[in-house]
Amino acid sequence: MFRAVVFGSTGATGRELVSELAHSDACSSVNAVTRREIKKEDLPKVFPNIVAGSPEAEKIRVHPVDYERLNETAGDSCKEVDVAFCCLGTTQSEAGGRAGFTKVDLGYVSAAAREAREAGSVNHFALVTAQGVNRSCPRLISNYIWTKARAEEEVLKQDFPKGASIWHPGFLDRGKDLASKRFTEKVAHWCGLSGLPVADLARAMRVYAEQLTKGDIKPKAEDIIETKDIRAYCDSA
Repeated sequence: MFRAVVFGSTGATGRELVSELAHSDACSSVNAVTRREIKKEDLPKVFPNIVAGSPEAEKIRVHPVDYERLNETAGDSCKEVDVAFCCLGTTQSEAGGRAGFTKVDLGYVSAAAREAREAGSVNHFALVTAQGVNRSCPRLISNYIWTKARAEEEVLKQDFPKGASIWHPGFLDRGKDLASKRFTEKVAHWCGLSGLPVADLARAMRVYAEQLTKGDIKPKAEDIIETKDIRAYCDSA
């Protein structure tokens, strides 16, 4: 059995992951780190396939934080937790520019990793970044890739006992409702192109954590999971 915390728990991937973990017999509790309070009766509105009052809903504990002051507001969100998942991420357009994007995808992610490590019990950290992240890529070439690469480095610096898994999904399909908010996703849907469903990514992350806990996966300081690996883990569920 393992206990989990999910940063970015109400985003497209995060909400699917919270649901996957809540339904897992191997996961005993899920701490959902959010920006605002979510009442118990409202959990089904946020997390898919969760029924109010169900055993799965009872596993979910909401922890509202201020990411600008995570070290002051995280409370016990990472206490008595074995595996931390980080699904934080935005775009430059959504964040209001380059500085806002870097604050979320590097600053918030780094703070989450530090908080998880300092809690003492977290032995593994799973971070979602993106396909094609190259740590030698100059910022001048791609601020997006540079930022994601620095976030990976910050997580690895924490030296978690069972290492870190770095997830490199390709184009993600967040569903038609969410896709309408991002131009590239809107175009992809118009063209009939399909990406990796966020539900599949979440399922693969859950399976990985289960296998790591059981000892079926040998811990590595850094385990990079590409799209083909994600599909394999998902298919094994």
